[in-house]
Amino acid sequence: MAIKIQTQKPEIPVDIGDLKFSFNVSDESIKKFRNEAIKVQKELEEIAISDNDDQALEQAKEALKRGFEIMLGEGSFKKIYDISPSLVLCMQYFVQIAIGIDEELKNMGFSQSQKDLAKKYLAQKK
Repeated sequence: MAIKIQTQKPEIPVDIGDLKFSFNVSDESIKKFRNEAIKVQKELEEIAISDNDDQALEQAKEALKRGFEIMLGEGSFKKIYDISPSLVLCMQYFVQIAIGIDEELKNMGFSQSQKDLAKKYLAQKK
């Protein structure tokens, strides 16, 4: 008799308007998301954006581009910015997506201490 286990699709779907993306739920993607998305968010908080400060606008755009591409893949920021050409709106999307992915990961059992849980489990098996 065979044991059959249904595999899970390792991604979290993310829809922004008519655009469809997904967050890859690989160990590497989760690690990168947890480390880099926080850095991007802090960077965005530190950039004081005013309408007539082109340098700050470019810094914010670059940070957002990096953040979206960490979460949704290459080219995602351009697609999102094309439908909503506002850094303020894109920042709102970024925060909503980051919170949503974090919540989904927790619901799927990927807590911050996933590595600790694995160590604990393996230690019990010995």
